[in-house]
Amino acid sequence: MDSSEPKKNSDKKARVFDLDAMLAQTLRNAPRSEATEPHSSAHESGLSSAASTASDDDDDDFMPALPPGFKKQESEAGPSTSTSIQNDGDTSDSDFDETEAISIIKLIPAACEAKIVHGTQAISALRVEPPGVRFSSGGLDYYVKLYDFQKMDMSLRHDKELLPAESHVINSLAFSPNGETLVVASGEAIIRLLDRAGKQWSETVRGDQYLVDLNITKGHTATVNCVEFNPLNKSEFLSCSDDGSLRLWSLDDHKVITKCINKHRKVIKTKGANGKRVSPQVCTFSPDGKWIAAGCDDGSIQAWKYGSQYVNVNYLVRKAHNGTITSVSFSPDSKRLLSRGFDDTLKMWSLDNAKVPLLVKTGLENGFKSTDCGFSPRAELVFTGTSSPNKNVPGSLQFFDPMTFDLVYKIEYPGASCHRIQWHPRLNQIIVGLSDGSIHVYYDQALSTRGVMSCVTKPLKRNRAAEVVREDMVLSPLTLEMFQPRGEEGEEKEVTGWRIKKYLRMQDNKLRPEFRKPADMPINGKSANGRVAASGGSLHSYLAKQIGTARNAEFLKDTDVRASILKHAKDAEENPLYIDKAYRKTQPKKIFQETTVEPEDQDDEELQPVFKMPRTK
Repeated sequence: MDSSEPKKNSDKKARVFDLDAMLAQTLRNAPRSEATEPHSSAHESGLSSAASTASDDDDDDFMPALPPGFKKQESEAGPSTSTSIQNDGDTSDSDFDETEAISIIKLIPAACEAKIVHGTQAISALRVEPPGVRFSSGGLDYYVKLYDFQKMDMSLRHDKELLPAESHVINSLAFSPNGETLVVASGEAIIRLLDRAGKQWSETVRGDQYLVDLNITKGHTATVNCVEFNPLNKSEFLSCSDDGSLRLWSLDDHKVITKCINKHRKVIKTKGANGKRVSPQVCTFSPDGKWIAAGCDDGSIQAWKYGSQYVNVNYLVRKAHNGTITSVSFSPDSKRLLSRGFDDTLKMWSLDNAKVPLLVKTGLENGFKSTDCGFSPRAELVFTGTSSPNKNVPGSLQFFDPMTFDLVYKIEYPGASCHRIQWHPRLNQIIVGLSDGSIHVYYDQALSTRGVMSCVTKPLKRNRAAEVVREDMVLSPLTLEMFQPRGEEGEEKEVTGWRIKKYLRMQDNKLRPEFRKPADMPINGKSANGRVAASGGSLHSYLAKQIGTARNAEFLKDTDVRASILKHAKDAEENPLYIDKAYRKTQPKKIFQETTVEPEDQDDEELQPVFKMPRTK
């Protein structure tokens, strides 16, 4: 075999390591590295000598780690420093524990408060968009109000007020991940989709309520209770309804002609222990988008893995609560689930165990089907709201330790119930909706950013429209007092509406552009197509017109018609042309009828027609 040819892998020899030589070299290098690298901090001093040796060596020299149970000699390592290192470590740990215990309460951004008035009815829906620029609120008064932090001032007034579902209660609101679309779920089976200006640009189709199979129906057939957007897909959202189904919709299915999403993408059915239909009250996505969870009115929690066939439930807690579930929320790591029910309890569940809850908190009054619960942005705390059963017991916003469910912080609201809560992770602000129609925004100037902090310092703009002196334009004068009927005799009553319409028609006719008729074709001859050629085109016709106008100038100037006729009375009497010639010989003297109206005290039968004369016996 030629020596220049490369050797095969089978011919190569395995590399052999001498462990004794490597251990001896490690022992020689260990004290040298300790002497050259002093401890810089307590945390670095607590590290093992083996780790410091391995990290301080050059990258070119590869040294294995020290074997377990290896101890350095005191002569080589110098004076013993293990006690001081251990003491420093204990001190740092104790300081860390004390700081952690204090910082849990300080993590709640509740140092400052701003109050916003939505209305007089309870807040039934509340949602902040993911970018944190706007938030919306819906109430039992059927109104949806949009708030823009960039436009609000100290008055904290809403930017837009909408009535999207007419006389239906607003149950839930949801913003898309980019904040461009607002989805409104109300008491009807149709879901409304609004743009940033608050105008409806699409809606979901209403399903046929007479169809039993929910897969055949194209949309919901009953009240929509909750809507949620997919955190990873800005065009997909989830909805649940009293018809016993959860449906996945896509904004890409919007049809421009019908201005509607004609069909859902997927249908998820919720069933009870007896196999019958149950109504999901709340639904949500996990933060990583891998789970879909729903809380039903029978007290069960059902969850499915996203993207599956949604036939069998992947996670089921049949008796999670003894009443209707009002809220379910995933932890930021998507491994735990928090639930709130009408049984006045708050429970935490693990997705690995559906039999027993991890923690249970009782005695939390709940009187609203929209009472929220959730985790803080980094899961250091758990929060929920309580209701006020009477005036003596206030509602409250309570924060608990997620490891023990011990009460950490509490904010009370006398005479009001707290049920809608949103803790925005980017703004680090808590927005709370109460039963009295007010919205409380909590923030901390050291922990929070933007949001309502930019509004409370913005000066209030005065309305100077009433202070400007100007002359108003009267657009409809017939509505003024001087044109109104005064009850005089012969005057029409209540003609204001007719007068206004007439005036508007007159103005409309003035504003309309005049119709320009195309020019007529020239006439060849005296007449054509019903038109007579205009005279005066020759010198003779012009002179005749001028002479006739000059002769009749005095007649044309005379405006008294009676006087102009009586001028010819004498000539007409002397030279009669028509009727007088017949009566000149037979009746030279004119005889006129003396009376034309029958006197009241005189019975003149000759003046009455024959058919009106009374019968004579």
